[in-house]
Amino acid sequence: MESNQDLTKGNISKQLWALSWPMMLSFFFYTLYNLVDTYWVSKVSAEAIAAVSISQITLIIMISLGFGITVGSGVIMAMNIGAKNKKEAERILGQSFVLSAIMAALFTFIALTFRTQFLTFSGASGLIFEPAKEYFTIVSGGSVLLFVMMAVMFAFNAQGDTTTLTKLFALSTAINVVLDPIFIFGKFGVPAMGIEGAAYATLISQTVFIVVALISLSNPKRDIRFHFYNLTVKWESVKKVLNIGFPAALTQVIFPIGLAILTYITSLSFSEPGAIAFSLGLRIEFFAYLPAAGFGFGAMAMMGQNIGAGNMERSKLAFNKALGFAFLGSAGLGVLSAIFAEQIIEVFTDDPLVRKYAYSYMWTVALSYGFLAALMVEANAFQSINKSWPGFWIFLLRVGVITLPLSYILTTVFNMSIQSIWTSIILGNLIAATVGYIWIRSTMNKLKPTALEHETYSDEK
Repeated sequence: MESNQDLTKGNISKQLWALSWPMMLSFFFYTLYNLVDTYWVSKVSAEAIAAVSISQITLIIMISLGFGITVGSGVIMAMNIGAKNKKEAERILGQSFVLSAIMAALFTFIALTFRTQFLTFSGASGLIFEPAKEYFTIVSGGSVLLFVMMAVMFAFNAQGDTTTLTKLFALSTAINVVLDPIFIFGKFGVPAMGIEGAAYATLISQTVFIVVALISLSNPKRDIRFHFYNLTVKWESVKKVLNIGFPAALTQVIFPIGLAILTYITSLSFSEPGAIAFSLGLRIEFFAYLPAAGFGFGAMAMMGQNIGAGNMERSKLAFNKALGFAFLGSAGLGVLSAIFAEQIIEVFTDDPLVRKYAYSYMWTVALSYGFLAALMVEANAFQSINKSWPGFWIFLLRVGVITLPLSYILTTVFNMSIQSIWTSIILGNLIAATVGYIWIRSTMNKLKPTALEHETYSDEK
């Protein structure tokens, strides 16, 4: 297993690439993780696949709220690593697991208490309700595993060790691939459990991920190690984590809620074909998120360590490089998606109207992927400098101020074509990314290295 990297010196471009490509692979494996579940569950029944999809709506929104805790812990941990405060970095690492467990307990209580209401609101009814309830109950009951997995992810990222993280996701995904058909259909003496089997396979693969991760984090060769005696909480430290994490969590929630509302707006004027085309576009759009996620989290680690070390100039350079790489990578993928739009869409549907709508999506929205990637890196950069609220506001600008109102007005009031929705998405990406860039540059220029050097991120004054 890899040890942590000192990101306060060395070639910035090489370090960003070394951090980012494993992170891209990690997100790819995580998505593959969900696709495997979808594939095997689809063999059970149409109701089963709908049940899993509906169950995950509430899970995604609720877990997004917990995401902020791990983001905040990761940023503070990176700052302490950069400041060479090993003791406090290790304490923050232990505390992140405690906070994740607390959030998981709260989430589990709310999810199980109001599961009927959540599932009904998400669209579970008729033959779909019972299998959705079974899956939701098992996964939310074991949600502490997913919350701890998020803490693990940011623990490795803060140390600049994304390679080990990729190996962990690959291992977990492989276990899920093997266990899914065994648990769902029953093999090797294991009884067939149907949709419940998919849920149990997920929990087992997550458990293995966490156990192996803790073994790696406890390795004596690591500079920043996990110790059980650090499973404590200090309120002053928690406040700093929440200062970054709370707005980061709200930023994460905007995304799934915005997609749900935009899907509804699309279906109002263009019925199922429009909603399906939008859904297909989003599936393809995932690949544009890879450079944004990889370089965004890479920048977060580099900026966090360098800010902790009081090196603002290197932090700015890391941001600029990450922004450029993410923009070019996602823009390139967008162009490829447009060029091969027909071939890609044919894989998913043969409905002529859906194809028409999806084709127009690929030749418009896909060409703005670079700006979407830039927006994501900018939000990560704000979190790295301990100012998460601007990231929330630029995402709210994109979704709540531009895309959703404009889409609704143009299609419902003026009865314009579906192209107007795609144009609204483009404008949201372009305007929000531009505002975000101006805002982050202005904010970083005002930060003084001397002030950061003397700001203490630990509780020890």
